[in-house]
Amino acid sequence: MRPRTWGFSLPTMKADQFFEDLLRSVDRCREGFQAFAATVDLVGIKNQMVKRRDEARARLDDLQQGFGEALSLFPGGGEYRVCFGGDSVFVVRELEPDADTGPRWAAFCGHIYALAGFLDDMDRRIGNPGLRVVVSAGPLLQLSEPESWKKLPWKLETANWFVLTGAAAALRKCMEAESLGTAAGFLTGYCWHERPAPTGSFLGTRLQKVSLEYAQQPALYDTFYREMVARADQTAALPGWQTNSTPGRTRAKYK
Repeated sequence: MRPRTWGFSLPTMKADQFFEDLLRSVDRCREGFQAFAATVDLVGIKNQMVKRRDEARARLDDLQQGFGEALSLFPGGGEYRVCFGGDSVFVVRELEPDADTGPRWAAFCGHIYALAGFLDDMDRRIGNPGLRVVVSAGPLLQLSEPESWKKLPWKLETANWFVLTGAAAALRKCMEAESLGTAAGFLTGYCWHERPAPTGSFLGTRLQKVSLEYAQQPALYDTFYREMVARADQTAALPGWQTNSTPGRTRAKYK
């Protein structure tokens, strides 16, 4: 397929770079991609924005900056796609069709829990209501060229454009849970991590700061996850997802 130019001349590209990009694009069109997603949200920020705007702004800065800075304690975000929007951090990890998702799911959940627990503790220590976290998994309809905007002849006009991910069921579930909130059982101050089955069913584990004696040890993230599951004391479910779930073979991967 020839690229569309609309009368503009495209920048020259070396043959080896062209074929590398082409192979990458074809690879991303394969069926079977999966994604893990997490949303980390500030609790009570809307009320603060009306009554105490300076405090609300400070909390937004603390979440946006703190999420990255917390990687110094709990590293491992190199494979994540992350953005900040509104009062939330959105985190996505895309997975190849042949990826072994089981251990990656445990590590992802444990890592997000450690980061969020640290930030939640900081927020509560200064009198704020803390965070709510949702972590989910599911199929991903991948984009073939997520960085295409950066290659356009008018790329200076798209310098601030970016792609978080394609159509990810996991991200949709996280956002639905946040939208439904406590009315659907997704209590604040908890990390809501999706069960292997049925789809859309979550366990809730109260957010808690991970002891810094376990910092800088990514090998422990799956242990954090197992402890999350063992300490879960709440459940919640997204309406409609149980009857329209992904195949059992897919669900069984995330154990």
